[in-house]
Amino acid sequence: MARVVRRAAVVLVALCARPSGAQEAGGSLFERLNLDRLKLTALGVSAGRVTPSQVVATQAYSIHADYGEIVPDWRMYFTATYWGSHFSDKTMRTFRDSLRKVINDPSGDDTLDVGRITMSDIALTAEGRFFPSRLRVGPVRPYLGLGIGAHVLNAEGKAISGTFAERALDNITAGVAGLGGVDVVLFRRVGLGVQGRFDLLSGSRFASLRGVGTYYLDRLPKPRRAR
Repeated sequence: MARVVRRAAVVLVALCARPSGAQEAGGSLFERLNLDRLKLTALGVSAGRVTPSQVVATQAYSIHADYGEIVPDWRMYFTATYWGSHFSDKTMRTFRDSLRKVINDPSGDDTLDVGRITMSDIALTAEGRFFPSRLRVGPVRPYLGLGIGAHVLNAEGKAISGTFAERALDNITAGVAGLGGVDVVLFRRVGLGVQGRFDLLSGSRFASLRGVGTYYLDRLPKPRRAR
């Protein structure tokens, strides 16, 4: 776990650090993308089922921050997600079969115990979410979104400990995400919703369905009545 935390810290530094010269030269780019308008407007949490490839389905837990509208109907979000599980029986059976092919056992009475191999992921994602005004009905706010971020993958198990297999599974990689959902705003400060998303990264992919809760730091205006 300490190794995972250290890797997550490296990712945070890489995402946040920008040379002073790049900041000066990139000022006009920030203005063109309206990123200078970013302001924390809401915080929330989510949890739900995630189904990573080759790994047993498990629970994913996320926190998210809404940094407001950058262009009409488009809002910027930052999300941190964690999940942990272990490789499926089918995947482990294939692994054991491949090992047996290279083991010399003339008597055929040796046993092979590879134990369990766990896998976890910490993801930091920047997302643009589109809330189409024409589809809003009262407090109901449907949306679609795209995201890009960094994933810190960590594998543990006695069969791979200290080997090249563990080093191959341990990875910091970029990923993209597609998502869609619905938020229902209650009392103009609290939102409840549901979100489906699909994450794709090098060597892995997973879908998830999550329940979402959001607290808005500023009271949202009442929806305008349709004429």
